[in-house]
Amino acid sequence: MKAGLLVATATMVFLGWATQAKAENPAHLFQLIGTKQCQGCDLSGAQLAGFDLRGANLQDANLSGANLRGANLNEANLVRANLEGAKLPDASLIAAKLHGANITGANLTRANLMMARMVIANLEGANLSGANLVGADLESATLLGANLHNTQQSVAAPGIVMLDGVPLATEVMGVNLRDADLTDANLTRANLNWSDLTGAKLDNADVTHAQLQGSNLPAGFELEATQVGQVGQ
Repeated sequence: MKAGLLVATATMVFLGWATQAKAENPAHLFQLIGTKQCQGCDLSGAQLAGFDLRGANLQDANLSGANLRGANLNEANLVRANLEGAKLPDASLIAAKLHGANITGANLTRANLMMARMVIANLEGANLSGANLVGADLESATLLGANLHNTQQSVAAPGIVMLDGVPLATEVMGVNLRDADLTDANLTRANLNWSDLTGAKLDNADVTHAQLQGSNLPAGFELEATQVGQVGQ
């Protein structure tokens, strides 16, 4: 009797989650919630705000327009995933794999992208205002017109990264923006200290009040007179 009651309760909880997490393809949604294995799934428009998706395999999944506000996607596999127009404010994506992902127009305000891997990802028009980018890898990423206003680099202590309460044995400093395209990007008040912007495109980018102490800047890049005294402040 007790075993049956536990099964019934678990089923009700599971169905409750599924009811909250609506998506275009219910079968794929059930698969994600039940197994966290959903490669190539259609989760477009899914309502997954606040869900615990740590370590989920969402490689090649379609999450366009999905609501992932405040979701936990730490160490999730989002390689080549489609996150176009997705809502990810306050989401945690520590050490998430986003290689080649389509993140165009996504809302990543205040998201924690610490050590996230976004090599050759497309973040054109994405909003990363206030996001934590410490240790993030954005090499060769596209950030045309992206908003990086007031992006942060914060860790619990210098050189220590906590992942679900466990310290990772790694030193974290700066953002890798090597060969990234930041044309027309908003970098005002962005903390990019000790970052690598070698080969990055910064045409018409606004770097007013940006912090660039110890950073490697593109060859020939010069700050305007109005910006020189503001860097690092």
